[in-house]
Amino acid sequence: MTLHISGGSAATLRNTSIVTTDNVKLSDLFADLDPGQDRVLGPAPAPGGSIHVGGRQLIAIADQYGVDWLDQSPSALATVTRSGRVLDRDFFIDLIRKSVPDVGSGPVSIDLVDFHPMIVAPDDRNPVIMTDVDWDQKSGRFSATVYRTHPIGDVTQDSFLLIGTVHASQTTLVFSHPMAAGSVISPQDVRIGESSTEYTSGRIFTDETEVDGMTLLHDATTGEPVLDRDLHRTILMHKGDPILIVYIVPGIRLTATGKALEDGGAGQYVRALNLSSNMVVTGRVAGPSQIEIETGSAAVPSDPNTLRRLATSSRANTRANLSLR
Repeated sequence: MTLHISGGSAATLRNTSIVTTDNVKLSDLFADLDPGQDRVLGPAPAPGGSIHVGGRQLIAIADQYGVDWLDQSPSALATVTRSGRVLDRDFFIDLIRKSVPDVGSGPVSIDLVDFHPMIVAPDDRNPVIMTDVDWDQKSGRFSATVYRTHPIGDVTQDSFLLIGTVHASQTTLVFSHPMAAGSVISPQDVRIGESSTEYTSGRIFTDETEVDGMTLLHDATTGEPVLDRDLHRTILMHKGDPILIVYIVPGIRLTATGKALEDGGAGQYVRALNLSSNMVVTGRVAGPSQIEIETGSAAVPSDPNTLRRLATSSRANTRANLSLR
C-alpha cells in the first residue's frame, strides 16, 4: 500500500506545461503541491522540444515524492514543452548583412538555400556564432558555418552549414541611355547609379571623366554598369606622330615640338621626345597631337636606341605618305 503524505488538498495533474529553464520540476507535472514539496526532476528538453510522461511514470514520480494525486490512472499523460525562440530566415539574413565583409550600405539581395529554422532559448541574446564566412562577390555564392552558443548535445542541431547567394549593390557609373557598340562615351552618356556586385567582375568607375572619350565594345542598355572590360580607350595619338608639348607653369605657357614614343588615348599619360632638348618627357594626352606636362614632372635623357627607333618610324611614315601621292 502506498502512503501519501499531504498537508492540504490533493494535487492535480498538469496535462500540458511550458518550461523556460533548463530543468523540469515536480510542479511542472503537478499543480497544488504543498509548500516546500517542489523538486528538480531532470533536464528539460531542447528549446522548442517536448517530453511526454506516461501514467505509470507519473504514478511512480508521485509515490517517490509523496504527492497525493487525484484520479491516478495508467492512461494519464503529461506533456512538458520547453519554450523557444525561432531563428527564422529573416534572422539569418540580418546576421549575414552584419557578417559579410564589404557588403556595403546599399541594397542587398540575400537568398538562402535548403534553409531550416533553429529554435533557441527565448532569453538567449547571442544564440549563435557564424564562422568560416565565404562570399564570392562575382557569383554571389555565400557559405558559413553556424554554431549554437549553448549546445544542446545533438550534433545534428548544434551546428549547420548556411548557404545561399548574396548580391550587394554598390555605387558606380551606369549608362544613362542605350548606346551602340563603337560609340565614343561622353560625360552625358553616363550617370551615378546602383549596380549589383553580381555584374561587376571588372573594374567599376565612379567618375565620368574616367571614361570620357573611351569606345564602347558592345551595345549597352540604360542602367547597365560601365565596366572597364567593355571599353576600349580611343587612340588619339600614335607612336612616332609629331606632337606639341605643352608645359603647365603657373602664369606661363611653354611649348615645344616633339614626337610621341607610344600610342595614347585621351587622358592617358604617354612618353614623348622633346626635339629641342633631346629629353624624354611624360605627359597627359590632351588631344590628337598634344600632351600636357605637369609641374614637377621629371625629364630623362634619351638614349641612342630610342632615337634610332623614332628615326625608323619617321622614315616609314614618310615612305607611306609618298606612296599614297
